[in-house]
This record gives sequence, structure tokens and C-alpha cells, in this order.
Amino acid sequence: MTIQTVTLSQLVPPPANPRKAMDEAALAGLAASIHADGLLQNLVVRKKGRKFEIISGARRFRALQSLVGRGDWPKDAPIPVEVRETLDDEGASRLALVENIQREALQPLDEADAFASLLARGASLEDVAAKAGVSVLTVKRRLALASLCDEAKEQVRAGDMSLGCAEALTLGTSDQQRAVLERLAGQHWEAEPETIRDMLAGEKPSRAEAIFPPEAYTGTVTTDLFSDEAETLFNDVEQFLRLQEEAVAALVAKHEAEGRWVEIIRAPYAQWWQFKEVADGDGAGVVIHMTPTGRVEVRENLAKRPVRPDVVEATRAPAKPKVQAEYVAPVVRNLSAHKSLAVMAALLENPWKAREIAVVQMLNASDWTGRVTLDPHPALAAFEETEAPATFRRIEAECAAFAAPFREMEKGYARAMRGNWEWLAAQAKDPVKVYEAVKAMPDPELERLHTLLTVLTFGQGSLDTLDRGRSLFNAVAGDLGIDMRGHWRPDEAFLSKRRKDQLVEIAKESGASIRMGALKDYSKATLVEALVKHFERTKAAPDEAPDYDLKGRDWLPGAMLFPAVTAEGPVEDSPPWEDAPEAEEEPGEDADDIEDEAAEAEGETAFEHAA
Repeated sequence: MTIQTVTLSQLVPPPANPRKAMDEAALAGLAASIHADGLLQNLVVRKKGRKFEIISGARRFRALQSLVGRGDWPKDAPIPVEVRETLDDEGASRLALVENIQREALQPLDEADAFASLLARGASLEDVAAKAGVSVLTVKRRLALASLCDEAKEQVRAGDMSLGCAEALTLGTSDQQRAVLERLAGQHWEAEPETIRDMLAGEKPSRAEAIFPPEAYTGTVTTDLFSDEAETLFNDVEQFLRLQEEAVAALVAKHEAEGRWVEIIRAPYAQWWQFKEVADGDGAGVVIHMTPTGRVEVRENLAKRPVRPDVVEATRAPAKPKVQAEYVAPVVRNLSAHKSLAVMAALLENPWKAREIAVVQMLNASDWTGRVTLDPHPALAAFEETEAPATFRRIEAECAAFAAPFREMEKGYARAMRGNWEWLAAQAKDPVKVYEAVKAMPDPELERLHTLLTVLTFGQGSLDTLDRGRSLFNAVAGDLGIDMRGHWRPDEAFLSKRRKDQLVEIAKESGASIRMGALKDYSKATLVEALVKHFERTKAAPDEAPDYDLKGRDWLPGAMLFPAVTAEGPVEDSPPWEDAPEAEEEPGEDADDIEDEAAEAEGETAFEHAA
């Protein structure tokens, strides 16, 4: 390989880029970075006649094109490239795949296609996992997505379908996937994975799924009049499966008699990426996919890719035999509901027992007998990397008084707990042991624990917004008379995230400007330093202190009030379930600060051209 320079007009994009989707906003950011600092990383190319075909660096190429198009980059400017002299088509494709996997994260479907392409060239699962920096299990899960129908793939790429829904769809054949997409069109995909699984793994097969003559079935049927079309369901599932097997055997005999090879896949889903379409008669074969529920999909004119045998075996979905339950699902649901209601009615007559059960459930030890669980508020983990405030230490001390016995009940955790509060919230406790411990508590201690568990779950609805209106959180804080001046002081972490003009206003409002002189002579960094000292010096100022020190002692940003006050004003009479405006991203620097902080910015564009 050699390093040389070429012009943009000498470069041609790769014929098939593994990255099907590119983030336009990210490309714009990359272009701005190249415009400011130049191209920090070579493109990798190979010679194609008088041109150079890009192997690695398609995003950088696109960014350069946009800069040239708007006149921000000379079209004949030299571009450093690394020329791979002896790279053939196979090697170029492999290198492009690996480069894209190792760089900026691919979308799940692009990742799936990249993994499938590497494995189809003879790579092992372990090699692909190592190159991608993921687990072998992740590779296997992505490979299932590679066999989705085209319509499903389009929705995933467009962001209209969640990854969970896409994975659930893999349980169906291509036709069934399309039917599900049509049935659930316009619905919120993020809430649908379980619904999709239920639709694709129903208990009774339909006549539309049968590949045998309808008259061969002699059992009873049920007609579902509430479906889009009146659908006939086979009640005798065992007979349906037997007839499907016989029909599959007949298909195998037919295709083999015509000189084609036949492979049967008995699994929840088929790894179609292991095959490719070829012309009829050119070594073409037939693949028959039969799911455990008897659904059949047949694809003809396929050839096997050179996938390693161990990869074929490792990525084969296990075919779990369908076990006939003693009670069908509707009956189980009905009986369970009756039993649950009976217990609930009895608890109404025994409130103390109900309180014991509430505490057990809040300790996440309900072993599926209840739905109430302890979901600690995210504020408890917000100071994991920094010094925790006194309020957290107070809560943690209260948790320490109760955590010890429950810590002894844990069934083993792979990670360390972040505090006593997390031990109380841990989910792997033995529910019977927890119940015995709760029963043994004196009444006052049980009441104290119940209060603590309630406290651990309560806080502002979202840490990512400012609560500016009518909410339960603000109402409770108001009743408690919370004044954040007793719990928080403006520090470097807060002040460094303010813009320079905001810092100037803070200096005026807090009395700091009296001691600081001409604020226009300060850079942002020196403003932050001076304000930190001012708030530290004035935090314990007595009432007889000068007015400017009292302003420093009492200054509080509007965001720390209940409700929060911002330039946008309060949110009048807004119900708590309505979304509040999102907080701004970390503010950028104004023009006056750029020169002062240029040294701090060096090296921060290192990610720029990583992909």
C-alpha cells in the first residue's frame, strides 16, 4: 500500500456501501469539522482505471462533495489517500464491511447485512463478533433481522418500527410478516412486540396456512367472524400438523424428481441470508421452512452460500416442539382472574395484611403475585460519578438501617450495587424469606420501611425537563416548604454550562459584580472562577453583611423554584401528564469566548473523521 494525494474528481464512491442509511445532520457536522480543521484521516482506495474507488471513507467523500458544492472547499485541493495496490473485489468488499462495523455504529439492519455478508464469505461467528466489538449472541440476533421481508426492513430503516417489533416479526414467514404490517399499519410500534408474537404464534392454525387439500382434514373447525375476513381455524392441531408434514414430504419428492436438491428447515425462523437466488437449472435448489406451529414457506431457485458448517449450526433457530397445554389460554386467564379477585376481596377485610404485602411487593419480591414493584427514582443514581449532596446521604443512611437483612437474601448479582438504596430495590430476593422478615418487624419499624420505600420512588417526573407547571411534584414540594437555598449552591458544574451573557447577568443579580469591576474584561473561564469564589464566600453571610453579600447568599436560579421559572414563563394549569418542553442541549460558546478557550478545544474534533 502507498500514500499519495488525488483530487476529488479522481475519486468514485464504492459500488456497494454497507451503510445504507446516513445521518444527514451527522454529515453536516462532519463537513463543518473538515472545513475548520482539514481532513485528519486518509481515505482508503484502490485503482480503477484512471480513477480511485473508495473502500473506506464514503462519509468523508460525501462531506467533501458538499463543501465543494457550496464553495467552501477547492475542487482541485489535494486529498490524501492510502492506495491498496493488490486488493481484489472480494477483499475490497470485506475491508469495507469491517471498516463500517468498527466505525460509527451502523443501523441494526445495516449491521445485520454486514454480519451476513462476512459469514457468507466463510468467516466464523467469533471473528465477526471480535471485529464488531459485540457478543456472539448479538451477531445471532442481528442475523435474524437479515431475513425480514423488504417491507419490514423499510419501516425499520425509516424509524417507523422498533427493534423489538422487528425481532418479533422474524417468527413469521414473509407473507405473514406482510399481513401483520398491514393489520397494524399506523399503530405505535414501540408498544407492539408482544402483540406481534401473539399474532404469529396463535394456538389454532388457519385454513390459509394449510398446504394440503382442505378435504383431507376431517376434524372440527371454528370460524372467526371478528377477523377482517371470516377465517376458518382448525381445532385439531395435531391432525393439522400431520397433514402439513405429509404435504411437505410430497413437495420434497416432487422437487427431487425434477432434479433439484431440497433442504427442510424446521425452526421458528429461517436464516435466508445463507442462500442466494440463482437461475433455474444452474444448480438451483429448494428450501422449505416449516415452523413449530406448522406454517410453511417454500423458496425455489436458491443456491447455498459458502457459510462455515459450524456457523450454520450455531445460527440455526432451535425448533421447540409444541406442547399441548392442559388448559387453553382463555380458560387459564379466567380461572386466574377469579382467584385473584377472591384474594383481593379478602385483603380488603385485612388492611394490615395488605400493608405487609405492599411492602413485599415494593421490595420487588412478589414472585409474580402482584404488579406493584419498587422503581427507584433516577435521581438516586444521578451522582454516581460526582460527590453526592447531603440530601442523598440522608436517604442513603435511612436505607442502610434496613438493607442488611435483605442483602443476605440476594441470589447473586453480576455487578456491584451503587448503594443501600439499590439493595432494597434489587429484584432477586427470595419472596418467602422477605415475607418472613416483614412479618417479624415491629409495627413502627414496618411503617418506617413503608414510608422509605415510597420515598425512593417519588421525585420530579422527568430529570430531562424543567417542571414549570401544575404537577404532583411541585404541589408536594410546596406543601413541604422546600427551599433549595438550604440544599444547593451554584458551583462550577452549574456555572460552566451557562453562556457568557448569562454569567454576566448572574454576576449582577448576585452582587458579585460589585467586587469584580468591568465584566466585559472577563473571559467565560475567568467569570466562572470568580463567581464560584463569590458564592462560596457568601454562603454563610450573616444578616448584617453588606447587601451584595446577602444577594450572593440568597441568589437562586429560577429553575430551582417549585414550579421552575424560566424566560418562557410558567405553564398555566397544565396537567402533569403533558410533556414539558425539553431542556436545551449543552450551550455553545459565544464569539467572545472562542479565542479564550481555543486551547481547551484542541483534540476535541478527533471523532470527526473516524468514519
